[in-house]
Amino acid sequence: MLLWNGACMVHEIFSLEKITKLKVRHPEAKLLAHPECEEPILRIADFVGSTTQILKYATEDVASTYIVATETGILHQMQKNSPHKTFIPAPPQNNCACNDCPFMKLNTLEKLYLCMEYETPEITMDEALRVAALAPMERMMAISKQAGLLG
Repeated sequence: MLLWNGACMVHEIFSLEKITKLKVRHPEAKLLAHPECEEPILRIADFVGSTTQILKYATEDVASTYIVATETGILHQMQKNSPHKTFIPAPPQNNCACNDCPFMKLNTLEKLYLCMEYETPEITMDEALRVAALAPMERMMAISKQAGLLG
């Protein structure tokens, strides 16, 4: 199902103005951003990377405070890996909890297991679309391997 060229609702809602105000209040904080964020956010980020790369960076980096511009589900693991550090979720443009993706929350380990076990639901698509969609997946895997995140 091709509805639009592609976007992530979570990564599109971060407020540059509110992040800038946070950086003024926390000048020592580094901004960590997922590459799906809007260009103005990426331009001011101290680090841009996948969720796994953001987690690794925050764990290994010497800073103690971070503003995190990605889905808030990562914050628990960040705090677990680095309990002595402070992680501040990047604020959205409005007052909702929009930086939690409702669609990602629909996935569970049980659903993944059943999908792999019974190979359902079956997804059919145009071959040209499948090939086009494969390219960014392969790039993501190559970046992860290069960063030592995959064996």
